[in-house]
Amino acid sequence: MSLRFGRGKREALGWLALVAPIPLPWNEVLEWPVFVAYAGIVVLFLRRARRDPERWLPGWAMNLIGLAYLPFGWLDLAVLGHGRIVGPILHLGLFALLVKLFSLAREADKWQAAIGIFFLFLAAMGTSVHPSIVLYVALFAVAGLSLLVRFAWYHVLAQFGRDEAELGPVPLRGFVAVATVASLLVAVPFFALLPRIRSPYIVGRGAGLGAELEAAGFSDDATLDSIGRIRNSRGVALRLQWEPGSRPLDPDTLRFKAATHDLWTGSQWRRSPTRGDLPRARALRFRLVDRPVDRWAKISLRPLRSVSLPLPVETAVVEPRRLLSISIDQGGAIAMPIPILETVEYRVGLAGRPVLLGATPVPGGPALDPRGVTPRMRELAARVMGSGTAAERAERLERYLIESYAYSTTLLGAGPTGNPIDGFLFESRRGHCELFASSMVLLLRSQGIPARYVTGFLGGENNPFEDNVIVRDSNAHAWVEAYVGDGWRIFDPTPPSGLPNTEEEGLWLLSRQAYDFLLSRWDRYVLTFGTADQIGIMNRLSETWAALRNLFTHSGSGRRAGAPAASAPVAIPTPEARERAVSFRWIAASVLLALAALASVLYRVFRRRPLSPAAAYLRLRSRLGRAGAPVPGSLPPLGVRRLASERFPEAARPAAVIVDLYVRETYAGEPLEETEREELRTALLEAESALKKAS
Repeated sequence: MSLRFGRGKREALGWLALVAPIPLPWNEVLEWPVFVAYAGIVVLFLRRARRDPERWLPGWAMNLIGLAYLPFGWLDLAVLGHGRIVGPILHLGLFALLVKLFSLAREADKWQAAIGIFFLFLAAMGTSVHPSIVLYVALFAVAGLSLLVRFAWYHVLAQFGRDEAELGPVPLRGFVAVATVASLLVAVPFFALLPRIRSPYIVGRGAGLGAELEAAGFSDDATLDSIGRIRNSRGVALRLQWEPGSRPLDPDTLRFKAATHDLWTGSQWRRSPTRGDLPRARALRFRLVDRPVDRWAKISLRPLRSVSLPLPVETAVVEPRRLLSISIDQGGAIAMPIPILETVEYRVGLAGRPVLLGATPVPGGPALDPRGVTPRMRELAARVMGSGTAAERAERLERYLIESYAYSTTLLGAGPTGNPIDGFLFESRRGHCELFASSMVLLLRSQGIPARYVTGFLGGENNPFEDNVIVRDSNAHAWVEAYVGDGWRIFDPTPPSGLPNTEEEGLWLLSRQAYDFLLSRWDRYVLTFGTADQIGIMNRLSETWAALRNLFTHSGSGRRAGAPAASAPVAIPTPEARERAVSFRWIAASVLLALAALASVLYRVFRRRPLSPAAAYLRLRSRLGRAGAPVPGSLPPLGVRRLASERFPEAARPAAVIVDLYVRETYAGEPLEETEREELRTALLEAESALKKAS
């Protein structure tokens, strides 16, 4: 069977094929050159479809092209894909869809192309977690509904023997708009009730989360440029919210410890070995040290693609929301059992001073490993540090590095000696925080003072939209922990110009913070919306229903007129109850606003849309069928008029008016006057009334 209304169907499929893969390059699972090439070929297809040529790609040519793709497909999967399967499968899907678009000759081909487009839609959805995906879903919903409506419209017109050359605009714009809005509104309760998929179910290179953050030095290996590579990123790494009654700390002084490193290999640091799991003080509470807690805060950590669990250095107690176990390494850094690909929430109790839990160093231990120390370093350290206590000598070294070296974001290389630390100390004399911290560790070790390299975050900014502290990727930092006196102590040899700070201000900073607030709400109520939240919704609904039932059950009943009311204790609502009440009012207000918006759209669409002869004619055919006179699809308009007059004499006159006006506008091309449209509406009402009585 040939493709009836071929040009319209091909154009509809082409536009949908152009929209479907848009998120894929942004999600880093499809290369931009591949997407641009694909989009260019689809545009060429649309231009060809508009010309509506007779010849399209035959079946034998499709098979030949498929065989030609096999060597490239193998190369893509075995070599170019580097063991990842998502990219090669997407390349194959794009290629197959393009071939199918250029071979649309049969009616079945359009549905095969539609299935390929839907596959791309699923791939885009499965690799996306950004809030902009909502706009994409809305756009695809409009395009998909338009495609299905056009196919149905073309099918109906084909039953009447219409020619595509006579076809005007599809008069179903209002239906598509209402159906799209209704679909999105219905999707909200379904999202709240259906089982959760908390992370992308197609994990590609970026998984829709942007660049990986293992380069920040929180993984097993930390290079000398790992933090410098993400210093320009303004992405949010974590959020901290102080609990009521807690006195907030200055966000500029917050220091989050994520990982410690002991072994220097000559080019990078190796992570400190694990000491074991922390014992639980009680369910989901781990006490790091037995100290009084001065303040509490909640932390929401974005996926670092690492096991590191950044904690403020003052943390004495940590309460993960879901983690059943956490471990501690030799340097006192806390880690999760496995890397988590979703937002991690935990509560921390802070002591009044830093809690540094590194193991007590022993002679020959990792904190005194001399690897990487050169004679020039020993000589410099001895000259700068001088004599005195270990703390005094370390302070002199810290001050010397701050005052004698310059901060730079450029990694300048290892210098003529091949040693990057020697190159920094004696050649370039400028670098970023990794070089300052690494140099101080090796210089301290050269003088017998145990030290280790520490990575994490320094500082943050208050966000007025959500009343919390935002810590960004640009707050990543490296510093030093040295064992001086009877315990570990923090030293930060990076000059003030190299410390993380908030350079933006004014309207631009406010807009960034508003955007961060949007991302946090999206993360909390979409990405991390889980079973516990669903149970909470059901509990609130149950409480609301019980309150309404009690309101109508007990009001106005229970005592005789004039009888004194029995004394009863007055229930004072708890803060949790007040919070639930406020939440319910917001939910109810949102539902009412959504219903009002839907009613407004429906009213505007149906109030402004005039009754067309084609719509009246279709309603007449439908009413005849319901009245007991089914109308075959092949019956022409004059046959419908004759059927109505023979079977239902009361409807003969209005049916004749509807058919005559339909034939005149549709086949003669004569538009109706306003008075004739009123006559059409009156005739339709009379015909429907007569047919209803007859049935």
